Amino acid sequence: MTDRKKPKRRFAYEILGLIGISALFAGILFLILSWTAATIAESYCFYNDVVMTEFDWLEVDRWIFSLSGILCAGCFSLLFLSLLSDRMAYIRTLTQGIDTLRLGQAGNILPLEGRNELTQLADAINYMSATQQQLREKEQTLAREKEQFLRALSHDIRTPLTSILAYSEFLAEGNSLSPAEQKQHLQTIRRKAEQIRDLTALLLDGNKRNPEHFDDAHLLMEQLAAELEEELEEAFTVHTDLSGCPSFSGAFDVQELHRIFDNLSSNVQKYADPQQPVDLSIWTTPAGLCIRQTNHISAEAGQKDSSKLGINSIRRIAQNYGGKVDVLQNTEQFSICITLSDF
Repeated sequence: MTDRKKPKRRFAYEILGLIGISALFAGILFLILSWTAATIAESYCFYNDVVMTEFDWLEVDRWIFSLSGILCAGCFSLLFLSLLSDRMAYIRTLTQGIDTLRLGQAGNILPLEGRNELTQLADAINYMSATQQQLREKEQTLAREKEQFLRALSHDIRTPLTSILAYSEFLAEGNSLSPAEQKQHLQTIRRKAEQIRDLTALLLDGNKRNPEHFDDAHLLMEQLAAELEEELEEAFTVHTDLSGCPSFSGAFDVQELHRIFDNLSSNVQKYADPQQPVDLSIWTTPAGLCIRQTNHISAEAGQKDSSKLGINSIRRIAQNYGGKVDVLQNTEQFSICITLSDF
């Protein structure tokens, strides 16, 4: 917006100024025309021995005055319209800007000419256009974030659902399982069902977080690592290392951490080489909590399309803790390091 403390020339004063300039020029022209015409008339009568009465001279003066006045009026009109044309063009520009804004085509910036009411109007139109553009961009950003959130949450819901189906089919096949093994599988199914319930509630609540304080978050990390190892133990050898993670306190949303580890497990099951071990390390640093998972890539992984939804979901959760996600990948190995700072 323009500086309101600066003095401004009012548009009406500018119009009066244009009228004054045009009138002054027309007045000077009137004097020149009338004097020139009177001089020519006197010279004509002198050189042609024409004798005119006082009444005839009055009639000649009247005609000279009338013709000069008509010519000067025309000159005044042309000059005033010529001087006013820039202002009228600027008014048309403002009108077009208003029409553009009315049609919802934001982002059109009008030039600021002069320092009058029209300048203030142009400045106001520019402000409204910029505000409308910002609102539109914000709406688009929110729409994209909502779409990404829904896709990521749908992906995160599918992960525990896949585990429930797998364990349910395994139990339904009637394999010889001990009561303890059956109980363990049922507990896993129940835990995954609870995750789906919590994720569904998260979807309905609009991504509302629920952090809880843990006096010893090391135990929570142990539990999450054990669950990931349990998920993968039938097809993979998992090496976990929590030696660099002593007892520490912090506030965590357990559901978010489950989503992180579920996505790690899902990526391993899809793309890791089962003949090679999967390494999971958890440690603390002055920068926060670090979780790193490394695996070798299977030969069939290149034939599978990856939407990156799992990694994007982990990255968004890490941002909730002021953290970051670093991914290193080549043709043989995949490694992801998650840093959580604010807890």
